[in-house]
Amino acid sequence: MTADALLSPAAVSGFVFGLGLIFSLGPQNLMLIQAGLTRSHPFAVASTGYVSEIALVTMGIGGLGTLLTHHPAISGMLQAACAVFLAWWGARTLLNISRKRSTAAATTGGKSRTRAIGSMLAVTWLNPLVWLEAMFLVGVLSFSYGSEEQAGFAAGSLTASAIKFYGWSLAGVSLSRRFDRPIYRRRMDAIAGLVLILAALLLAANILHGA
Repeated sequence: MTADALLSPAAVSGFVFGLGLIFSLGPQNLMLIQAGLTRSHPFAVASTGYVSEIALVTMGIGGLGTLLTHHPAISGMLQAACAVFLAWWGARTLLNISRKRSTAAATTGGKSRTRAIGSMLAVTWLNPLVWLEAMFLVGVLSFSYGSEEQAGFAAGSLTASAIKFYGWSLAGVSLSRRFDRPIYRRRMDAIAGLVLILAALLLAANILHGA
């Protein structure tokens, strides 16, 4: 890819699109923050998510994203799966609060590297919301460009994704001292769980409204 392609309108559009996803509500962003707050290998977690994002975006511009546009039923099922996943992860987060209260991990906060990476892989590859954003939306939006411009759109989107993954992890690390006490982490988990469930309800309402 040439330097002109990286500075093309398609690349700028992809970057702006990616920036819009930085503040999206979902388990992935919350896990990045949590990894930073608990110092649970935040760089490894961010890198795992980012490499996965590159793979999903590549699949999207490779044709899978465009394929879904010709099958609205699959797109609808994907949105419904997003709502279910968000509700499940929110409930899981709330249920884990009481479990953390009685474990040493609530005090030390650390996960093993394998467990931290495995958790990020789960909320990326098993999360329909990530598939919808990274593969479906990027694939559809880039389809209006030529082949080289399509790659520029993807590159712009992935540049913004790097800011998201490493930015949220660093934000968590910078706030880790303020959230050092277990009670603060439990409160954050409670807020995160409720936000995820609310996001699931809003998405479900939107699906029903459009039906």
